[in-house]
Amino acid sequence: MQLFFGLFKADAVRILKKYPNRRIYDTQTSSFVALAEIRQMIIDRESIQVVHSKTGKDLTRSVLMQVITEMESEGHESLLTNRVLEELIRFYGDKLVAMMGPYLEQQILQSLASQDRWREQLTKAFTQPYPSPDQAFKQMLDHYKTITGQKPPLGTEPADNPPSKEQPASENAESDAPNDDSGK
Repeated sequence: MQLFFGLFKADAVRILKKYPNRRIYDTQTSSFVALAEIRQMIIDRESIQVVHSKTGKDLTRSVLMQVITEMESEGHESLLTNRVLEELIRFYGDKLVAMMGPYLEQQILQSLASQDRWREQLTKAFTQPYPSPDQAFKQMLDHYKTITGQKPPLGTEPADNPPSKEQPASENAESDAPNDDSGK
């Protein structure tokens, strides 16, 4: 199995053998496994193949359907509603069934890849440090300058050197007083 949208761990397929007594044997760990363990393999994005121990017939789809049935019986919400199942049954025997399987698979894989991207973006959004209000304000002003090519309106420029409150009153009076040289 190839790496597609990060959906599978490796190219190796994990082989499981199903015996006539309905037990499933994991050839990798040399032990019998339950459906819950197979479900965990799938959750961990391991690619599996289940084969009949004597005939070698591929039973993967049957076992995966058993996993889904078990999950639903445990109370997990069903993805395959009655309506979806009815429509899938109607596709069997239709000439389009050969095209529908790959199409549905592709749509689901694209949906999963999109979900992975959303999860990654949300993770980044909530793990990055947030800027302080002053930094955010400065970034907004920088963006304004970049977009418009102009200085921001008066009163919005952050004061790099705010006026000191300790200026002598006489300096303020001289600079604020109107020039009265016109009358002389």
